[in-house]
Amino acid sequence: MRIRDHFISSALLWALLMLLTAVSALGEVAPLDLDHLTHGVPLRQDGWITDREYRDESLHVVIQSKTRKPKSSRESTVCRWITIQVADASQLRTAMSMDSYDDPGTTSAKKLAQYVNAAVALNGDYFKYNYDKGYVMRQGVLYRDALDGTWDSLIIDDRGDFHDVPEATSESMAEAIASLEAEGRKPVNVFTFGPVLVKDGKVVREDSEYPPEMHYPTLATQRIALLQLGELEYAVVEIDSDGGNGTGMNLGELARFILEIYPDCRMAYNLDGGGSTHLIVNGKQVHKTVSGRAVCDIIYFASARNPEE
Repeated sequence: MRIRDHFISSALLWALLMLLTAVSALGEVAPLDLDHLTHGVPLRQDGWITDREYRDESLHVVIQSKTRKPKSSRESTVCRWITIQVADASQLRTAMSMDSYDDPGTTSAKKLAQYVNAAVALNGDYFKYNYDKGYVMRQGVLYRDALDGTWDSLIIDDRGDFHDVPEATSESMAEAIASLEAEGRKPVNVFTFGPVLVKDGKVVREDSEYPPEMHYPTLATQRIALLQLGELEYAVVEIDSDGGNGTGMNLGELARFILEIYPDCRMAYNLDGGGSTHLIVNGKQVHKTVSGRAVCDIIYFASARNPEE
């Protein structure tokens, strides 16, 4: 009996050590500067454990995919999801085409991701498409406050946490930011697109509750969403299309698919889809191209490793 108890105690100790090792796998790193001209550290080429997993002291990336036939879709499509864990909130960043809010020029998402040394990058909310709508904050700088209550906004704060402002107005955004600041937090990046799909492990809206102006909610098309799973843990979910409307997922299907793969998802936010959908990993395009449309902004995850190691 004592031998059995000793064996059980040893097994529990081993399991605890493995858990502590996993938790501490990402070490202490120097935060990246907030300025949008500061880029990520180039990835370690030996950091790719496989072609679907990367790890260094500041970053862990795992890529997965499967083929699905959503009910709204004409045919089967590829669904991809990438889980990303970072050591510091500064590793979740944004970049603008032409390094400028005022320059209307757009660029290739792939080139922009390569330029900033992105480990994983996705398109943002295409804020240069319409200069008289939305709330635009990038890397702590406010460029626009022109909310009209049409779309959901997403705030990412300086701790890397997500906060939603449903059908945001300038007044509700100001209240949300004041609430954050009262907690000692600061907004770093704010997007106006949406909608918010999932919050605290639940679908936010039923299919019939998506307003028509929320980016063709019932249409099967290419989609992409940014997720927070936990503290400094995120994911990107991308749904391919065949190049035309009718293949892919609608918003309700995307929300339910996200909960299927991440049941405890804290928040999932829909971003610009269709021909604007872009997913870049290690400087390479991994999504199926619909139109190759140039973009004006990306959201990206960067390494903050010590480049001398």
